[in-house]
Amino acid sequence: MLENILISSSACNTIRESVLLAKELNAGIEISRIPLYKNKNLTLQDTIDILNADLEGFAGRKTLHAMFSDVNVSSSDWELREVAQKRCIQSFEIGKALGVETILYHTGNKGTKHYGSIKNFKKNYALFWKELIKDFEKTGIIAVAENVFETTPDYCLDLLYSINSPNFKLAIDTGHINLYAKETKVTDWIKAYGQNLHHMHIHNNYRENDDHFDLCKGTLDFREIFAALKENKLNPSMVLEMFTEQDIRNSINYINLIQK
Repeated sequence: MLENILISSSACNTIRESVLLAKELNAGIEISRIPLYKNKNLTLQDTIDILNADLEGFAGRKTLHAMFSDVNVSSSDWELREVAQKRCIQSFEIGKALGVETILYHTGNKGTKHYGSIKNFKKNYALFWKELIKDFEKTGIIAVAENVFETTPDYCLDLLYSINSPNFKLAIDTGHINLYAKETKVTDWIKAYGQNLHHMHIHNNYRENDDHFDLCKGTLDFREIFAALKENKLNPSMVLEMFTEQDIRNSINYINLIQK
């Protein structure tokens, strides 16, 4: 299991510090702080150069968390939609330049219960991704869609089937399921996704806030989650998506303990 563990670059104060921590722990790294959309003075190449410098000397597994703030590629406002789609394409270009194996995207779904809006969102999402996924297929990089506000696995599965590409798969965020999908369990999503489950963000909370606590602090039982993965013969990459070094170390210790 440990060979599939990565840590988030948000674990430490800087990406470089998180990279050094990942090297120490023999873990991979998921780059989740992309400075491009926070600093208007940076070009795409500037961003790639900065991140490559942060990753210098790192030979472990690399994944990328695509830009996600207010990104909705299905927005009904064409100008907002164009910016969102630009961010998704830029994320791909950054990931390709960094040599990552997987790029994770939020769906952008805001959890509306309006049937017409849901239908249009899925249609526009698929139209965009059917084009972008061609670039992923050329490079071999896997794109994964991560649940955020979704309450059941069905929504993301619909997107998966609509896009229908071997390079478009699914990711589970355990903390999001615990917080927003209160009628389902993480193990339900694992069984529903099956072999389409490629990537996971693992962290815990008390079902009140998206706290990103370590694996032992919250209501989720990760023994049960790891058992479900084993039972379904699944071996996804797993990112410890926690924002302190101590939470990362606590979680590594916990995983080592339950493997004995």
